[in-house]
Amino acid sequence: MSQQVPIKNIDPVLVDIKNPRINYTWSSHHKVVDLRKTPIDEGGKRRTIEFIAKVSLFAVLGVVSLGIVVESFILFQTKDVVKNAGEKIAQNFSMSVDAFQNLEPDKATAALRQNGTEIRELDAILENRHTSGFLSLIGTIIPTFREAGTLVKHVASLNMSFLKLAETTDKLKQDGFTDFQSNGDALVEKMTNARNAIKVILAEAQVIKNATTNLRRLSSFFDKVDSVIGEKYLAHSADLYRGDAAIEHFLSLVDSEKEKHIALFFQNPAEIRPGGGFIGSYSDMTIQNGQMMNLDVRDIYDPDGQFFGKVIPPYQLQTVSEKWGARDANWFFDFPTSAKTVLGFLEESLMYSEKGITFDGAIAINIEVIKTLLSVTGPIPLPEYNLTITNENFLLEVQREVEAGKDKAAGQPKKILKVLTPMLLEKLKDLDAAGKTDLIKKFTSHIGKKDIMFYMKDAELASFLNDAKANGAIYTIPRDFWGSYLAVVDANVAGGKTDAFMSQSVSADINVDTSGSLLTDITVTRTHKGGTQKDPWWNTDNKNFIQLLMNPGSSLVTMKGNTIKLIKPTFDYEANEYIKNPDLESIDSSRVALPGFNAWTMSEFGKTAFATWFTVPPAKTGTLTLRVHTDNTAEATLEEGKKYTFVYERQSGVPTKLSVSVSAPVGFTWAESGTPLYTYTNDDIDGRTLFTLELKRQ
Repeated sequence: MSQQVPIKNIDPVLVDIKNPRINYTWSSHHKVVDLRKTPIDEGGKRRTIEFIAKVSLFAVLGVVSLGIVVESFILFQTKDVVKNAGEKIAQNFSMSVDAFQNLEPDKATAALRQNGTEIRELDAILENRHTSGFLSLIGTIIPTFREAGTLVKHVASLNMSFLKLAETTDKLKQDGFTDFQSNGDALVEKMTNARNAIKVILAEAQVIKNATTNLRRLSSFFDKVDSVIGEKYLAHSADLYRGDAAIEHFLSLVDSEKEKHIALFFQNPAEIRPGGGFIGSYSDMTIQNGQMMNLDVRDIYDPDGQFFGKVIPPYQLQTVSEKWGARDANWFFDFPTSAKTVLGFLEESLMYSEKGITFDGAIAINIEVIKTLLSVTGPIPLPEYNLTITNENFLLEVQREVEAGKDKAAGQPKKILKVLTPMLLEKLKDLDAAGKTDLIKKFTSHIGKKDIMFYMKDAELASFLNDAKANGAIYTIPRDFWGSYLAVVDANVAGGKTDAFMSQSVSADINVDTSGSLLTDITVTRTHKGGTQKDPWWNTDNKNFIQLLMNPGSSLVTMKGNTIKLIKPTFDYEANEYIKNPDLESIDSSRVALPGFNAWTMSEFGKTAFATWFTVPPAKTGTLTLRVHTDNTAEATLEEGKKYTFVYERQSGVPTKLSVSVSAPVGFTWAESGTPLYTYTNDDIDGRTLFTLELKRQ
C-alpha cells in the first residue's frame, strides 16, 4: 500500500540560503505526493533526458564507427600482409608434398623450415591485431579475424609435424640401412617418430580444411591453404593412413624379441624364369630387436636336397626335372605367387622345418642391383680367388667360379657369394651422404623396373607394397576396362646362361574398329649376341618357352616364327602319388592345344595367354609374329571423350624396347595426337607402362 503524506512545511527546492529576489513558491502545491514516484515534468525534463540519450547514442555510435574504420583499415592492411606471407607458405607446402612424392625429403625439409619462419611472423601479426584492444570488444562482429589467428596456429602445427616427418624420413634415407645393420633401437625410434608425425598431420589437415571455408574471403592465402590441404594433404590422406599402418606392421615384424626370417632371392637373369632370373642362390636374413642379426648365404640346392615332398613340376620342366623344388618355383609371372611358392618349398625342407623356422617374406634382387651396389662401393678385391670384382665383370667372373671354379669341385659352388656379400655390406655401411642419396635414387629406379621386388605374408604390408607397385604383382584388369593388355614372358628351359646375351624388342600395332573391338599385330624380336664367348654356357641355343598374356577372351588369328618342340614326360606322377600345386593346376587345367600353330592357350591371372617355344641360335635374330582379335567385352560405346587404355608389363630381368601404335576407329581421332594414329616408343621400359587415349570426333 502506498504511503502518502500531505505537503506541509516542505519546500520543493531546498537551499541553504534563499535569494530574496526569487519566488520559491511557484512549485508548491497543497496536494498528496507518492514518495516512491517522484513526478517527472513532461516538458523540459523529458527533453533534457532525450537530449542526453541522443548525445550518448551518437557518442557510442561515433566511437564504434571510428573503431570499425580504424580496425577495417588495420584489417585491410593485414589482408595484404597475410597475402604476401601466405602465398609463399602455401607454395612451400605444395613443394614439400611434391618433394615427398619424389622421395626427396631433404627438399621438403628446406621448404618447411622456411615456412616455419613465415608462419611465426604471420602469427605474430595476427596476434597483435587480435589483442590490439578494439577487436576484443567487437569480436562477435568480425569473428573471421579471430578464426584466422587460430587457423594459422593449426597451420604452424601441421608444418611442424610435416617437418618432423621430412627430417625423420631423410634420416631414414641416410642412416636406415646402417641402423638396420647395427643399431636397431635407432631404427625403431625413427620409425616411431614418423608414425607420431603422420598422426598429427592427419588430424591438423582435417581441422584446417574445415576452418578455411569461412576464411577464403579474408585473404587469397587461406584460399590457397584450402586448395593445398584439399588437393595435397587430404587427397593423399589414404596414403598417409596406409603408410602409418605399414610402419606399425613393419615395426611388429622387425622390433621383436623373437627372431624373424626374410629370404633374399638372388635371381640370375642369365637364365630367365617367369618370376625373374633363376634362383641359384638365396640368403636367410634373421631380424631381431630392430636389426639384422645374421645373413646366411646359401646355394638353393641346399634346402632342395633336404626336401622330400612330391610335387608335380610345370609341364614345360618335366623333361629336365622330375620333381618340383624351390630352384624352379618362381615359375609365375606374378611375383607374390612365385615368392609364396618358393617359401613354401623352403619351409618344408628339413633344413628349416626341423628348426621350426618359417619366413615372413621375401625380397628378390637381380644382377643389375648387385652391379649398382658395386658401382657405388667401388671394386672389391677377393685375394683367395685372385680376383677383383667390379660392376662390369661381376656376372662373368662369378658365373665362371660357380660353373667351373675350385669351389665347385669342393662341393661349394656358391661359396664366392658367401665371401663377397659381407664385404659388400661393410662397404655400403661406410658410404657418405652423397653416396647414400645416389644409391637410394638408383634403388628407386630398380624397383620401377622390377629389379627389386618385395613379398610379405602380412596382409597390411602386402597391400602397402602393392599400392607402391613394389611387389611385382600382375596388373588386375578392371571390369569396365576398354583397351589392350600385353605382357611378354620368357622362360629359359635348358638354354644355358644365354639370356645374358639376349636383347628383346616388342612392337604392337593395334587397330580399333567401329564396334570397339581390337585387332592387334604383335612382333617379338630376340637377338642372340653370344657365340664367341670363352665359356660354353653363353654360346648355346637360347631355348625359350614364351607366353604372351593379353585381354581375357582374346583369340589367336595367326602365329609365325615359333619353334616346334615336343614334350613327352616319361615319369608317371599319378602312380607315384605326386601332388599338384593349386596355383599351377589352375593354369594347367585351362591349357588347350592350338595344333595348327604349335602353340597353347590358357587362362592365367585373369588374362588369356598364348604360349609356344621360341628358340634362337647364337649370333642369330628370331622374330615371332602374332595377330590377335579381342572383342569389346566392356561393351564400350564409341563416343566423344571415351577413354582407351594401354597396359604393358615388363618381366623382371628382361630389358625390353617397346613400340606401340594405336589406330582410332573410323570417324575418330585421338586427342593426344590430333590424328587417327597415336604412337609410343621407349627403349627401356619400366615394370609397367600405362597410357590413356581419348576419342575425338573427326
